[in-house]
Amino acid sequence: MKKIAKFIFMVHPPEEKDLFRIPQLRFLKHLPKGIPERLVGGLGPFPLFKIKGIETTDGKKAEGWVLGLLSTPKLMLQKKPEKTYKLLVKASKWGQKYGAKIMGLGAFTSVVGDAGITVSERSPISVTTGNSLTVAATIQSVERILELAKKEISNEKIAIVGASGSIGKAVARLLAKKNAKLILISKTKKKLKMLAEELGGSVVSFGTDSDLLKDSKLIIGATSSAGKAIPVDKLNSGSVVIDIALPPDLSKEEAAKRIDCLVLESGEILLPGNPEFSYDWPLPKNIAYACEAETILISLTDSFELSTLGREIDITKVEQIWKLAEKNGFKWAGFRSFSQDLSEENVLNFLSKNDF
Repeated sequence: MKKIAKFIFMVHPPEEKDLFRIPQLRFLKHLPKGIPERLVGGLGPFPLFKIKGIETTDGKKAEGWVLGLLSTPKLMLQKKPEKTYKLLVKASKWGQKYGAKIMGLGAFTSVVGDAGITVSERSPISVTTGNSLTVAATIQSVERILELAKKEISNEKIAIVGASGSIGKAVARLLAKKNAKLILISKTKKKLKMLAEELGGSVVSFGTDSDLLKDSKLIIGATSSAGKAIPVDKLNSGSVVIDIALPPDLSKEEAAKRIDCLVLESGEILLPGNPEFSYDWPLPKNIAYACEAETILISLTDSFELSTLGREIDITKVEQIWKLAEKNGFKWAGFRSFSQDLSEENVLNFLSKNDF
């Protein structure tokens, strides 16, 4: 009998209001805003739920636990990274006792401080941010949108908001490799200029001004600015936004103001086998966020050398991990918008009716 590979994956509440979804914490919602997250934000990690039933095409099996911190991104930014590091290292030691080979850093835990490097140095098990598979899934989303629209990537201007961040930069490099025309937008001028110089003729414009969005109808959001990075009033009618960020760069409330634009989630992967989640997970039972799927894939294949750490994502590693994912039965999960499945027919109808 083959040994079952084990992993752990870290999550946290996107906003303070999400704390109240935990039954034991619902009493806190009667307190003034800001108080609940300060009261419990330093607590954790807590085992939330188990995932089992993952099995590759050649019979390798995996299972693992999702562990939670109670700190929101807002709180993580306010406090020193060391405090979050300690909680994550504590989680890794829990994982070691459980028998896990690797810990995945989900959502904002992958962004804090040096993006996993310090945590990895202190952890008794391997650590990954999962960002390589997130980048790969984003490229799949871009290519499928353009395929449905019957457009060539080399003819399209693609805007990347948060282009100087680790994920945005890797996406830009891969799209440049495919001869896309890029519009790079970021708040960090120096890093943005360096990236534009590196990518040369692939970049048609770059800057900090969101007015640059007017030159594109395909936008990738990669900033993790929690719903504020992409101003909807700057979007062209018929635009498609592929939102990589967790928390999202464009909130559902903001997106609702522009019914002539389509916001798609990115970075979701169809897991092999018959996965079972012992919790009401916000995704269908056989779908995982790409960062989580990378954690699972590495644990299954013992490919620890493909773990993603830090703010420089190696695009060669992105390509390698995508090939490994396909080989083991992991697939791009298709289109979703604010947790709702969208068929390719739905997406095609939008594209044709809104002059994409």
